Amino acid sequence: MERDVRSLLEGLETTHRRVGRVLADLAPDAWAANVPATPAWAVGDVVSHLAEGERAALAVATGQQPPERAGTSIDDWTAAQVAAHAGEAPAARLHAWEAAADAWRWHLAAVEGDGWRQRVPWVLGPVTLRTLAQLRLNEAWLHGHDIAEAVGADFEIDQATLAWMADLAARVIPGGLSRRGRPHPGAAILVRLGGAGEWLVGGAVGERPDSGRDADLVLEAEPLAFVLRAARRAEVDPWRAAGDQDLAADVAATLHSLG
Repeated sequence: MERDVRSLLEGLETTHRRVGRVLADLAPDAWAANVPATPAWAVGDVVSHLAEGERAALAVATGQQPPERAGTSIDDWTAAQVAAHAGEAPAARLHAWEAAADAWRWHLAAVEGDGWRQRVPWVLGPVTLRTLAQLRLNEAWLHGHDIAEAVGADFEIDQATLAWMADLAARVIPGGLSRRGRPHPGAAILVRLGGAGEWLVGGAVGERPDSGRDADLVLEAEPLAFVLRAARRAEVDPWRAAGDQDLAADVAATLHSLG
């Protein structure tokens, strides 16, 4: 399913506005509140993590070298980035995130045509600029939702953002199966997410099943429930699974949309 990148930009702007409203309303002590979805971090740490992510995305999109991981794991790398901001005041963290988010959106707003197909280095390997923007939208909404949940605030989702996040959650299935040692070469998985759409994906990274073939596994779910499960924000599998149950179990064990 080909999506109009204008809706991606709209979703990113809407989501950044939502995050900004939540942060603007926080009392000073709320910045120290623990975030259950990321239990090692407080609200301020999550905001610094988001700012670092937007800065890194802009760096690779403009041809700069991404920050060095120096052989560390992704978790250790992100923890070190967050630790670098320890002790910063809430106002400084908020300003840093606003500046990074604005700069990232402004860069994307100037991209035209084939520029969205530009390949850039990222956490798990090279991706197109469009996919990078999609990943950043996914992370911004999820962490905004995490913060809102931690402080008891509302956090809605617009249809454009939900559609892009659902698309990502479905398309990461083959990569997750392969990276976590449970590939199913030659398999076809049909993901139906209500009004967000449906996807026929392979059972291993790099595979694209023919559109006319029968699926070995069909997963049907409400789109937001699927998105939250893919992001490890829910433990219960929200889908109805028909077909290869071993494949369904492996999808459940390896599905992960953050990264």
